[in-house]
Amino acid sequence: ELSKKKCIPCQGGIPPLEKKEVDRLLNELPSKWLVNEVGHLYKVYEFQNFIDTMIFVNKIADIAEQEDHHPDLAVSYGKCIVEIWTHKINGLTESDFILAAKIDNILE
Repeated sequence: ELSKKKCIPCQGGIPPLEKKEVDRLLNELPSKWLVNEVGHLYKVYEFQNFIDTMIFVNKIADIAEQEDHHPDLAVSYGKCIVEIWTHKINGLTESDFILAAKIDNILE
């Protein structure tokens, strides 16, 4: 299970995951994530109000620090857009999917 794994810091010099592997890992995520036009994982989370959004964002921050893997977050009233990729290779690694799974678990 992805959420039980630990993110592994990327040192660079490795290729991003191929589409076949990306598709396999997308299917392992607990909820629907997408890959955007630049090849990053992303998901839009919606909430009833701003405070619930911020509670969620702060929990993401805690996980990101524990995993030493930091997503891009766009926060507005009732919405948080999460975008994840491995910056050193400008592509996706298994760690990106691990982080996505851990973020999904916040709402369980």
